[in-house]
Amino acid sequence: HFPHIPPPLPESRLPKLLCNTQLLKLWHLQDRKFKRPIGELRLRIICANANKSPYHRACAELLCLLLHDATIETCYLASVCELENEIYANDVGFTLRVHGFDDRILDLTSEMLKTFFSFCGNTDVGDDNDKYQLPSAVKKHRFDACLEILRRRYGNAGLTASSFCSDIRLRCLRPTIWSASAKAHAIEDIDDKKFMETVADIMSKISIEGLHHGNVDKKDVEMAKEVILDAASGFQGLARKLHPKQQVSVVPQRENEHLIAPTLDPNEANTAVEVYFQCGKDDVRERVIVDLLMEIMYEPMFNQLRTKEQFGYQVSCGSRWTYGVIGMCFKVVTNCKSADEVTARIDKFIAEYRSELVSMKPETFMEHVVGLAKDKLQRFNSLEEEAGSLWAEIVEGRYDFEVHRNEAEVLRQLSKENLIETFDKYLLPPAPSTTPPPASSDTNPSTSTGANGKKKRKKKKAAGNFPRKLTVKVIGTAEGEASKGRPDVAINVDDEKEDVAVADVVDGKVMEFLKTTKNQTWGKIY
Repeated sequence: HFPHIPPPLPESRLPKLLCNTQLLKLWHLQDRKFKRPIGELRLRIICANANKSPYHRACAELLCLLLHDATIETCYLASVCELENEIYANDVGFTLRVHGFDDRILDLTSEMLKTFFSFCGNTDVGDDNDKYQLPSAVKKHRFDACLEILRRRYGNAGLTASSFCSDIRLRCLRPTIWSASAKAHAIEDIDDKKFMETVADIMSKISIEGLHHGNVDKKDVEMAKEVILDAASGFQGLARKLHPKQQVSVVPQRENEHLIAPTLDPNEANTAVEVYFQCGKDDVRERVIVDLLMEIMYEPMFNQLRTKEQFGYQVSCGSRWTYGVIGMCFKVVTNCKSADEVTARIDKFIAEYRSELVSMKPETFMEHVVGLAKDKLQRFNSLEEEAGSLWAEIVEGRYDFEVHRNEAEVLRQLSKENLIETFDKYLLPPAPSTTPPPASSDTNPSTSTGANGKKKRKKKKAAGNFPRKLTVKVIGTAEGEASKGRPDVAINVDDEKEDVAVADVVDGKVMEFLKTTKNQTWGKIY
């Protein structure tokens, strides 16, 4: 039986917008479920120039390391009192999370924000040498130490075939996701003065959006508002239309859209293949159907390719929600099969599985529907889980705070025919044309002779549209079939620099793919 769907929550039980200005947009929800003396304060600091180049993004990530280093003593004392925090750079700026006992959350938030904004430089000083000095909270020689940590982090990124494959796919979909190698190149000659000048440029205009959730009432939220505005005093607000664009490229509808790359680590034996199908802009009905389709296909794919045929030790498929664009991804990591064999086997599995869907019994279909509905309606186990779900809606700009309930409502109305229709629409290639070419005395059937005696090329008539499909292959160095087709890009390069040469070549291949998209994007999602 389909599980009971609870009625919609009243507005008083959903996050409420208590402050809405260009500088600060603050949401509040008082906890009435877990009844613990804890709270969550999450802030997204949106900066107009945070991600406009690899150099800017690297400086933003270096800032997070320096902030953590400068506040390590304070954060240790706070952790003893069960107060934790974290900060990281993202595509639009920075995300700060402070959580723990609610009576001291704002004290730690105030300390973190004041130290964070002190990196903008001293605007009251006329001399640039004094204006762009590191804050006093940063101890001597710690800039070089944090810079070395960041460089090593970039050097260790994507060393496994699996992670590198996913990274390449995301960079093909998002032109403003910079590779670790590009960021490492950008900061080769950086010093503290250049860093501070860039940080001042990044945070020239900001906008803050936050969520205060837990054992906090309106009075506590007003205090949080004052703390945030006090720390950000002197900053100009950033209008929403000036927020960094979160564009996703449209994958071309072509028969073979492959991107082949070697592993960064010359000792990585594994080969990873991801076959990604792009569906389109986020829509609750399409999203639910794709979730259901991937949930149904996961076990048969694992059973056939992993258990029976031993194609690889990692076999999976699942839905993808890439910055508001729905997709489906099939992935295999292997050290015994070639990338071409894996790709062909995934394509064959997809083509053959349609008959399984058609012959699926109604009882089996309903079992999958009910199982997915139960997953979506499962209650949160902690305040952290609930805050994470609400925060995800705020970050994406969807603001559907009852998204799981709404998806269950749609799920209840689906039929097997809806599933097959979606399968045909997004996964199947067009059927080969059975119409024979017209008779012609010309040896080339794709040309004809015009009135001026010149041959004109006829456009071939497509049997149908190909799916928006992107295949990424990262080929390792294992002996035998698994390394077959591995590109040789490290010619005349020292072994120590081989990974650098590979990364640069892969960056070039990603740029070539983005050119084939002709800068087409899905535009504004929300």
